[in-house]
Amino acid sequence: MDAREILIQLYRAAVATVDPAALVSEALGRRGAGVFVRSVSSRARREFVFAPSRVAVLAVGKAAVPMAAAAHTTLGSRIDEMLVVAPDDAPFRTLPPSTRTVAARHPLPDEGSLVAGEAALSLALSLGKGDLFVVLLSGGGSSLLCAPAPGISLEDKSKTGTLLLAAGAPIVDVNAVRAALSRVKGGRLAAAAGSADVVTLVLSDLGDAGWYLVASGPTLGSPTRPSEARAVLDRYRIAALVPPSVRAHLTYGFEPAVARPGGPRWSVLLADVHTALEGARVEALRLGIEPRVVHELLSGEARVTGRRLAFAGATAGDLRRQRSALAPRRHVTILGGETTVTVKGHGHGGRNREVALAAAREMAEAPGIAMLCAGTGGVDHEPDAAGAFVDGTTLARAEALGLDPARALLDNDTGPFFRALGDAFSPGPTGTNVGDVAFVLGPPVAEDDSPTVPRPA
Repeated sequence: MDAREILIQLYRAAVATVDPAALVSEALGRRGAGVFVRSVSSRARREFVFAPSRVAVLAVGKAAVPMAAAAHTTLGSRIDEMLVVAPDDAPFRTLPPSTRTVAARHPLPDEGSLVAGEAALSLALSLGKGDLFVVLLSGGGSSLLCAPAPGISLEDKSKTGTLLLAAGAPIVDVNAVRAALSRVKGGRLAAAAGSADVVTLVLSDLGDAGWYLVASGPTLGSPTRPSEARAVLDRYRIAALVPPSVRAHLTYGFEPAVARPGGPRWSVLLADVHTALEGARVEALRLGIEPRVVHELLSGEARVTGRRLAFAGATAGDLRRQRSALAPRRHVTILGGETTVTVKGHGHGGRNREVALAAAREMAEAPGIAMLCAGTGGVDHEPDAAGAFVDGTTLARAEALGLDPARALLDNDTGPFFRALGDAFSPGPTGTNVGDVAFVLGPPVAEDDSPTVPRPA
């Protein structure tokens, strides 16, 4: 296998490990008329058993369709009502005809998001004591499920989110502001369910930041205080740029229109990016490649992170020499997380392609090293690619085609750059999403070799 084939295999293994249908099937099931929910983590095995009068299922996010389909397979006729909210390119046709579906946009909400928000609130309000509300959450839910606070329009909320994303705010901060401007986020959907039992199963794309905040925490989070949201806007220097309705709302506060006595709440983390990294590690061993998993997650500005990743291949080789006397073999450094991009140009691309291009500029002096950085959802901000491949030849090939890597980074225009090279990675939507993964593949290293990669100054 050549380097690119190996990188693709590692990506596929990472994605397969976080297959949402398989995870839900393991965590949710029936015992006669009863319903059980159990943890799928080997670290903390737990099981909850319910004997509900009615069962309502809400699935929201990029993985909503496969999660809902698995819930229908395991619970069958025990489900009384099911609402599925997913991107408009999701395979809704795979769901049973009785399912109510709503298509909405990501990463910014649209009219479908408003329909979804009202439908979710209506479903929650219909439940009461003795009922079970099963909520299946995955990344992307914050945009797909939208119910703005009184006085705030969809356009105003969308503009606020756009400003935060363009300023390089991490998704946790973006979601905190979203929750402060919502009637459904920050635990408010659970409040609407009143005394019903609420069980939330989460496929997390937030890494170590708090999986209870996925989709802005409609059933697990707590409402963001107006002062906390204002602090986020101040941190990214956009407080004066947000619409007046948003500033007014965050100045005078907001009490949820729905306030019902809360019932019991349970939650299960199905998987996150660490799960995907473990899947890639196992695949590397199967391929005879020595893996090194970096447990500190990727974060911060994409182009800065990319420069650092260029040296990961040599680091893994150093570790291999220290602990192994086996015959030389390839090594791979496996990483995951989610970076941010402070948008200053007017181009097209995404954070993974910015990471890759920044790394390529350092790899020009690192022969034999190749890298893939990609989103597990199959999308890198824009739907044309999940990320990109780079290696020591990337810049030379770009120069031969008259491409300018420095200009592409400056203009946030990495999409056309990698398309022209034929190095864009486009697996298409995967049906899952736990953040981004990166694989830095080094050449075989002999015991007496020294790293050829220059160290950063």
